[in-house]
Amino acid sequence: YVIDNVLEKGKVSDVLFETKGYVFNFEFNNRKWDGLIERNDAYLGKVKNDLIRRTKSYASLPKVIQININNFYCFLSKENLLEFKSRDKYGIIESDKWGKIYVNLKLIREKYDRGLNLSKLEKELVILTLTKVDEIDKLAEGDEELMEVAKELKRLTNDAYTIGLYDEEEERRRIENSIKITAKEQGLKQGIKQGFEQGAKEREKSIAKNLLEIGIPTNDIMKATGLSKKQITTLM
Repeated sequence: YVIDNVLEKGKVSDVLFETKGYVFNFEFNNRKWDGLIERNDAYLGKVKNDLIRRTKSYASLPKVIQININNFYCFLSKENLLEFKSRDKYGIIESDKWGKIYVNLKLIREKYDRGLNLSKLEKELVILTLTKVDEIDKLAEGDEELMEVAKELKRLTNDAYTIGLYDEEEERRRIENSIKITAKEQGLKQGIKQGFEQGAKEREKSIAKNLLEIGIPTNDIMKATGLSKKQITTLM
């Protein structure tokens, strides 16, 4: 987002794009925490403010829609999609220029796991949670758009530089937290260095194992991870 002044911190969305008459702000929320909604509200407000500065007329402002894809139950609702707008007690909408949608991804995934029939939209959402190629192909079968998505997911799966990007970040946080706790309890600064080295080694092994499972040649894995042929062989 555009920074308003030198004191303002930078704000970054997961996905932000504009099409004719609309601006969409996607936020992918893995877990619920106090302040999550307030933070995403701030992002939505920031988008609206930026648009106001860019347009000559308030009447010509595009609609701003924030879509929160949540990997947890949304407000204990049984609905897959929840739409929020500013309304009065009679249900009259204050403005159609902005709104928020919450996607209950966890509920949809559970429906898939139980073998229940899924709508087109549910399939488009649940495919983002699948990790096995055969499951992705089966879900996409017969749907041209989903088959294109499946093709792209498999391409990314074979790209050594995209494997585990989010997992890497999650693992880095876990390692850092573990190291801080250990160092504080034992008073050993050396533990921090050893912990990061061990975490880096485990990450490379994890990537190498994933590449082996999808049939990437050993020489290519050596280049991508820096591991020796002997280290890679032990992961087979």
